[in-house]
Amino acid sequence: MGTGIDFSRSNKALIYAPNGVMKTSFTKVFEDLSKGEAPKDRIFSAAQTAFSITYYASNYTYTSANPKNIPSCDAVYVVNSFDDHFEFTKETVSTLLADEATRNEYNAVMANFMERIKVFEAELASKSGLTKPKVKDTLIADLQLPRTADWPDIVNKLHEILQEGTPIDYLGGIKYTVLLHDKAIAVYEKSEFKQYIQQYIERLGELLRDSEVLNSSFTDRSAETLTKTFATNNLFSAEHKIVLKDGTEIRTLDEWKRVVDHQINLMYADENLHSAFEKLKKLLTANNDVDAARQIIVEYQQIIPLLFEIPTTKKRMWVSYCSQMETPFEDYYSEVSVYAERVRDLYEKAAGQSERWQQVIEEFNRRFRVPFTVQINNKSNFILKDEAPNLTFVYKRVAGGTAETQDMTKDTLLPSLSMGEKRAMYILYILFDLERIRIQAAAGQKHLIITDDIADSFDYKNKYAIIEYLADLSQNTGIDLLMLTHNFDFFRTVKSRLDVKRNNSYIAQRDDTGKIKMSVFRYQKDFFKNVILAGINGNNQQEQKRMLIASIPFYRNLAEYCGEDHGENNDYLKLTCFLHYKTTPINTETATLSDLWSIIQPYVNGTAVSFGTESYYDTVQSFATDSLITPDDISLENKLIISIAARLRAEKYLKQVIIANEGSCDDSGSNQMRDWYDKAKGYLTAGERTVMDDINLITPETIHLNAFMYEPLIDVSIWALNDIYTRAVELC
Repeated sequence: MGTGIDFSRSNKALIYAPNGVMKTSFTKVFEDLSKGEAPKDRIFSAAQTAFSITYYASNYTYTSANPKNIPSCDAVYVVNSFDDHFEFTKETVSTLLADEATRNEYNAVMANFMERIKVFEAELASKSGLTKPKVKDTLIADLQLPRTADWPDIVNKLHEILQEGTPIDYLGGIKYTVLLHDKAIAVYEKSEFKQYIQQYIERLGELLRDSEVLNSSFTDRSAETLTKTFATNNLFSAEHKIVLKDGTEIRTLDEWKRVVDHQINLMYADENLHSAFEKLKKLLTANNDVDAARQIIVEYQQIIPLLFEIPTTKKRMWVSYCSQMETPFEDYYSEVSVYAERVRDLYEKAAGQSERWQQVIEEFNRRFRVPFTVQINNKSNFILKDEAPNLTFVYKRVAGGTAETQDMTKDTLLPSLSMGEKRAMYILYILFDLERIRIQAAAGQKHLIITDDIADSFDYKNKYAIIEYLADLSQNTGIDLLMLTHNFDFFRTVKSRLDVKRNNSYIAQRDDTGKIKMSVFRYQKDFFKNVILAGINGNNQQEQKRMLIASIPFYRNLAEYCGEDHGENNDYLKLTCFLHYKTTPINTETATLSDLWSIIQPYVNGTAVSFGTESYYDTVQSFATDSLITPDDISLENKLIISIAARLRAEKYLKQVIIANEGSCDDSGSNQMRDWYDKAKGYLTAGERTVMDDINLITPETIHLNAFMYEPLIDVSIWALNDIYTRAVELC
């Protein structure tokens, strides 16, 4: 672009650029630089790209001709107008955490704990058949814990279940992935399977009631457990004996086993029980996965009642695994308890260090007008862990005089917000990044922050809120701020409130070759007072003429507001004759500059200027022709004059066409250009109609200034206006 921005004299710079000129391309290059990515044309992907950026002593150069050397700069941060997908950046999360000593202690505790957990996890994976990455999530689901649960929650829950009853030993030798395979569970959940299980359980209950040894309270599982207890505690070695209810005396462990095994065999040999068992087996023959589960049921027939309530069986399998670990589960539980207590202390310490994050939230809630307030839920956790804060958005409304609130997440709230509200939420996440940059800048790191239409779609309160925030940000040593906008009101407000220096305020425009030209913005204060009036009151006669012509829309606007009579001497109607090709009350073709000055002079505090009898129409055309030779890309007065000259040319030609084809052409009472064009359209060539359409499209906005706002003049390039005028000249 040929113009450098010097941040050494001021840390704030401002660029006004009409839409489609440069903002997006400009910011994308810097965003690519900040990420270390190669820039590319978003439309013509094969086009060659290159850039060279110098920021203080560092130079960053790239060309797609040598794509391996891609520069990066973490000192650059770009704030786009909006991004559909916004989250906390990793850099921000890692910067706005607890103090280093607290985090180091937390990391040390976590490292020791995770070493033990890895062993625990590996044992569970081996016993269950699950892969280690799946063990934790499966446990959380099976133990019905919250999705945010961690290993301490899992271990505590397993300990709680273990305290409630004795583990089932044989479950510890069964693979979770086999018995509880998805396809097997699909069979277990069938109504037919459940019906057969119910029949099985009912018949088993009847057999237990009739058994000499077993009953519903003392089942085969109970007998198996008791057998192990006898063996472990050497009951019979101490010459104790057991007397059964029928008087039978048991004096050895082998006698006990024979009696129990006999009773169990009798029970499972029952025809009705066997029939139900066979039906269950038959349902488990669909494929290899369920066939493997069938083999388990054949080997452990006592497992069948457990298949009626799968969620409970899952828990029983996990605690059975825990009861058979090489390292006693109670050792893990004790270590977890010590860890949890230490981490709890660290969390409490870290909670007091969340002030920086909380300040960002409070600043957003205070500055911005949106229908929600923001809260942080996991202050301690995210400050110690390398994770983003969990934000809750409390949506507020008043219905029937009653205030209502609803807690929502970002993803659930976002679709219900207006575009301005979405942008405000996006800015909230940006504020966290900017807070991180504040901290780094205070530590001596230089940063360049570039904003692209940061207040687009905001209402006035939120627009001024972000302007005030930018003003605060610019006060930080080490931060350079470059703001781009296509909104002239925003440009003027930012320049004033942030006190952006004149030489750091720019305008960017595209010339007729497609190149971007950036210049210091000439009109940074009151254009009418400092340019138009100053030129009329000056000593340069050519400038006086130019400024007199350029002042017509302003004074015509002022005359309209004054509410004068719309009679023959009305200033509004007279000045209209200098903007349109008319015959009454003044003939545009024969009017002089003195005629124009006689109308405007009373508004200019009686300034004494003599313009003689020079033709107004010829003077306007002469100035427009001069612009074709030496175009001034940011001269608003030139743009006004060219627009006036082009429309006068066009209307003059339209009148000639109408007279030639219809015999006469009267002045139009309103919207004369459009009225005459409609009459002449049928007599014009396709090329002539195109010229008229373009003049009708562009010149009204540039000529009919409303309340002295001249943003349309800034947005339309001098090259576009010169092109329109050139084509108008070719008509007549």
